[in-house]
Amino acid sequence: MDRRLIINRLFDQTFGLLERSLDIRTPRQRILSSNIANSETPGYEAKDIPFEKILERSMNQYSLVPLKRTHTNHLPEDMVTEIMAETVPGEINIDQEMAKLAENNLRFQAEVQALLKKFEALRTTISETR
Repeated sequence: MDRRLIINRLFDQTFGLLERSLDIRTPRQRILSSNIANSETPGYEAKDIPFEKILERSMNQYSLVPLKRTHTNHLPEDMVTEIMAETVPGEINIDQEMAKLAENNLRFQAEVQALLKKFEALRTTISETR
């Protein structure tokens, strides 16, 4: 198999997508947990991260991790973006928040497993090409 084809198959968009997705899921877990913890706090407004919107924006050449340019050939500064939580209108429904928390956790675990499989494939390819 052509070496260039191997590299393209191993380092496809899946790595980037999984990285960005995990970068969003971690703070979302904190925010959803905070909503649950403050569900009975008077005046507290629930928050959430618009996951799909941020992931879509990040896949359009944006990075979710603040980057520091140490060389002129590094990525441009305009690629840096922040993850911003949005206020969710209405009262906090503890059951809905728990369901969101569970879904976010399951997706996080699935994405970690997918990432581990990609690394396993990479390791196998490297050991077989020696």
